[in-house]
Order: sequence, then C-alpha cells, then structure tokens
Amino acid sequence: MSRRRQDYSKYLGSSEWTEVRNIALDRTGGHCQFCGDFATQVHHVRYPKQFGVEHPNSTIPVCKRCHDTAHGIIKMTKELTKVEKFSEISPTGGKLNYLLSDEGRVYASAKSWSRALLVPDFMSVNFETGLARMAILKKDSAGGSLEMTYSGVGVYRWHAVAAQLRSFDKEFSNTGYKSRPSSERQQLEKFHENYERLTNWGYDLQERAIAAMLNTRNAPSPVQETSVSRDALIEVIRQAVAPRLHEHDDKLKEHDAIIEEIKEAVPTLRNPKDFIPVRQAIQEQGLDPTVMPLHPRSRENLSGLAGQILKSRSAEQGETIVARLDGGSVATTMNTYRRGDIYSVIDEIMKNKQSSLI
Repeated sequence: MSRRRQDYSKYLGSSEWTEVRNIALDRTGGHCQFCGDFATQVHHVRYPKQFGVEHPNSTIPVCKRCHDTAHGIIKMTKELTKVEKFSEISPTGGKLNYLLSDEGRVYASAKSWSRALLVPDFMSVNFETGLARMAILKKDSAGGSLEMTYSGVGVYRWHAVAAQLRSFDKEFSNTGYKSRPSSERQQLEKFHENYERLTNWGYDLQERAIAAMLNTRNAPSPVQETSVSRDALIEVIRQAVAPRLHEHDDKLKEHDAIIEEIKEAVPTLRNPKDFIPVRQAIQEQGLDPTVMPLHPRSRENLSGLAGQILKSRSAEQGETIVARLDGGSVATTMNTYRRGDIYSVIDEIMKNKQSSLI
C-alpha cells in the first residue's frame, strides 16, 4: 500500500473528515445528490493535495450504488468523428459551443454546458463532474450513450444535463439549501428561477438540431420533384420528436412528484433533518398542540412543553419563521428545530405524561 493511500485511510477515521462528511450530508438533507436515495457515503469529486484542508464543496453525498458507479465502472466512451461545430446563446445569456453529430445529436463539454447555463461558480465543480455519473446512471433511458469524446475531451448530450438540472431542482425543493451561506443561497435562488426556461431551451435546441440536420441532408436537387416540401417534412418530424423528448422529461417530473406526495403522506418518510416549527411536527403526528399532557401538575400545552425541552437541551435550531396560528390574524414568530429531534421529544412526553420532564 502506498504512503498516500495509508495517509488517506488514516484520514478517513479522523475528526476532520467527520466534520467535512457531516457538512456534505447536511447539504442535501442526507440524500444522494444523484439519485435521491438515502446517502450513506461521501464521494470526493476532487482529491485534495493535503488531506484535511479540502473544501466541503469538493465532496458529494452519495448512496452506495452511485458511489460504486463513480469508482467502479471503466468508461468506454466512443470518439465522435463526423461533427459540425456550432454556438448558441442560452436564455440566461451564456454562450454554448456545441457539436452536432451526423445523427443530429447535440454534444458539448461539461464546462461549455456549465458556462451556457450560468451555473454558480461555487457549484460548478459538482455540476460538471456530475455529468459523467449521470451519463452512466441514465444511459439506458435516452436511446444510446450520453457521453462521447471529441479530441480527447468528454462531451455530453442534453439528457445528461437535464438529469443533472432535475437533481438540482429536487434538492432545491426539498432543502432550499438552507445550510448554505446567505450569499450562495441568493445565487442558487436566481439560478433556480431559470430552471424551466433552461430545461425547455435544451430540448428545443435538440429539436432544432435534428431539423437542421434533415434540412442539410435531405435538400432536393434542382431537377428532383417531390410531392412533399422539405419544410413540411421537417415540421412533421419536429412534431413527432418534440412530444417524445418532453414526455420523457415530464414523466420523470411526475415520478418525482408522486414520491414527494408519498413522503408527505407517510410520516416515517419525511426528512428527519428538515427544520420545522414544533406545532407542525405535533400536527404531523396527529396530535393536538393545545393539549396539556402534564395537567394538573402543569398547564403548559404540548407545543410549549416540547419547545421548552428542546431549548433546555440546546437542540439545533434553524431559521425562525413568521406564521399565523390556526388561521388567526396575528403573525407569530416561531423557532424551528430538526424534525427528528422534535419527534423524539414528543414521543418522550407522550410516554411520560405523569412525570416532569423539565
């Protein structure tokens, strides 16, 4: 075993690595950044020159399957040969330099996609390295390889980029990136505002590329007669291809929505690391926040009692929120705690109704 490998194995058992690992897992609420399953491991997208000084953004929370995919599969990518080079400006103003294959498929490097989409700088490493893994994970859902090489550089089809954007959208919806610094959250919110525009643009780009390929390949000679005009043929194919591309994306969105509905309906599937108000957690458990579990010893209701216990135990707090209780007109500021911590306290209170817990 090499000296560096020995140092790395030792580092994985250190408190420094534990801290970096926890920060990475907290960033996605404990879910795999690629497939959304529960993350049990953390993957280095870029190994540090000196262990213990890497930035948390150079690590990604992953499940075992995605981690094995990242390390265990030798990529046998094919070389693109017959291509034409084009460029285009995205809806957000970024420039995309891309290749059009002889099959009418759009390919671009990870950096070119990232630049065109205006991915925030602090997440560009994760976004770009994630395309290679998405190309492997989604290779059977898009009718052919999502990754090729051109002049020694990896290039990716839009489907891999769309899957990476969808992963970002899902994480944004689930966690809001609340653990990120305020300045980074503002950039993420701005990026997310353009999610739909960028997704539609990507599929439209592929449709137009197919149309352009047909326009060039099927141009009739001056003496050729045809009962169907070239433009009509292109439009028919566009209409046939567009629903297929968009249906694929819509079906994946529908699956994500169904999964989220199931998680909302089944308490055990809700993310225990989410920050929520005490009253919400009590209502999720099907309990009344106004009940007085220690009466007559104490007239404190369940909501207030749980809040006091969490505060006395210095439970981790999230950002405070302002809400109207039970539809009232007066807005109230409420603290938020981890859902799992609140559930534990509620369970403890309900099991010990006659004992003082404060």
